[in-house]
Amino acid sequence: MALFFEELTTMLLKGEDLPTLPDVVFQLHRALDDDLVGDTQIADIVDRDPAIASRLLRIANSALLSCGVEVTTVLNAVKRLGIRQIRSICLVVAVVKSFRYSESAFDHRHFWEHSAAVGRVAQTLGRHITNKGLVNHDDLYVAGLLHDVGLLMLDQFFPHHFKEILEVRALSGDPLWKCEDLVIGMDHGEVGGLLLGRWSLPQSTVKCVSAHHSSKIFDDDYHTACAVVRAAEVICSCHGVELKFEESTEEEVCIALEPLGLSEPDVESVLDEAKLLRHSPDASLVGS
Repeated sequence: MALFFEELTTMLLKGEDLPTLPDVVFQLHRALDDDLVGDTQIADIVDRDPAIASRLLRIANSALLSCGVEVTTVLNAVKRLGIRQIRSICLVVAVVKSFRYSESAFDHRHFWEHSAAVGRVAQTLGRHITNKGLVNHDDLYVAGLLHDVGLLMLDQFFPHHFKEILEVRALSGDPLWKCEDLVIGMDHGEVGGLLLGRWSLPQSTVKCVSAHHSSKIFDDDYHTACAVVRAAEVICSCHGVELKFEESTEEEVCIALEPLGLSEPDVESVLDEAKLLRHSPDASLVGS
């Protein structure tokens, strides 16, 4: 356990072979913190990365967002999607690009489809909650999309540890995060949180990713936001958009939703949306 943590922290400190985010992401963060920056300046920044720009156009033209008029420029995509969502999408697309497809049995496309579904449910849950201090629902979307990024770290950079974790999971039948804690001393949420912290992502995102399985590290300032992401994954895993080695039950859904204090109609609305997410247009995030 100590050996894994040492290996991980050394990698994060040195930055060698570590997935990196393109400059456009950091430029966007700086620009969007400036109230004087408008749509044109944001579009100019996104246009500097053709891969991200083309993916953004694909999302803007998705079935969910289409208004019957095709979006052909990044500027029009910014106007259609809104500045906050542009930041979210560009960040997530950059993270997807930063991890290469490994030769393991890990199904990256299914992984990102699951992640996209969790992001969408987290965003929906955020809209139903009015707790003071709750993170913006677009930020919850990002946290949901990146919640399992630690699994990519384990698969790509620590394959021997990951293989042992899956073997323990197969033998014991215990939840994946418990097997991770047994083998490496932390779960994939904590691993992902350390990576996102290294990337200097917002503290709310880091906390939500770190704590989506481990309630022991829930932070009082982000307790509700962490609970939202946790509930979103349980809902998706129980409604056909799960990872094959992570499973949930209807009972777990009830337990996960309890801290959020949602009304019965709100719960039914969220669950109905979750059932439709298997073919979510967010899956375009993982396309080539």
